[in-house]
Amino acid sequence: MTEAKTPTRHERRRLQTRAQLIQATLKLVLEKGYDAITIQDITDRADLGRGTFYIHFKDKADVVWAAVQDMMREMERQAHRTFDRRAPQVEYYALLNVFRHGRENRDFYRVVFSRRGSAMLADRTQDLMAKILLYDLQQAPNAGKREFDIPHEMLAQMLTGMITRLLTWWLESPQKYSAEEMAAFAYEALYRRRPPEAKGISTQ
Repeated sequence: MTEAKTPTRHERRRLQTRAQLIQATLKLVLEKGYDAITIQDITDRADLGRGTFYIHFKDKADVVWAAVQDMMREMERQAHRTFDRRAPQVEYYALLNVFRHGRENRDFYRVVFSRRGSAMLADRTQDLMAKILLYDLQQAPNAGKREFDIPHEMLAQMLTGMITRLLTWWLESPQKYSAEEMAAFAYEALYRRRPPEAKGISTQ
């Protein structure tokens, strides 16, 4: 197995600058709304020059999309660390992972899916989420032996639509329900049965 290369000082500084720009952008979107912010707002908040911004990104949409991709990759890594893809009812674990990730990254999802964000970026994020869900469904052990005859592509789209709407409502309103309850409710609504026991997985 090849060892991960240790980043150089220059690479660490570059990653740090990129992260500063992303964080500044996300905070500004929450405060002002996506359409209202400018590149100057972002560089002022990050305390960096406009030239530095254009080294990393081409426009504000590029910054938010970079944040989306980073978050989706992290969500996938988190799922693979926590859940066994060979487990039954992979759909439930996909839902559970998304709601837990939403709980831990509330501001990010509010930027992407709330009215303060960008419709174009929300669409792109949904497309990416659907691709991730489709891959997980196709890799499940029961992929070819399902109780219902719904194409994986359609199921991935259904899950994406339901997840993003529920997630937005949940994060924008007082959080009466836990991530685990949200995943269970969504699973029951879809499949008309109780979710599987999450053996060895904490519900907190």
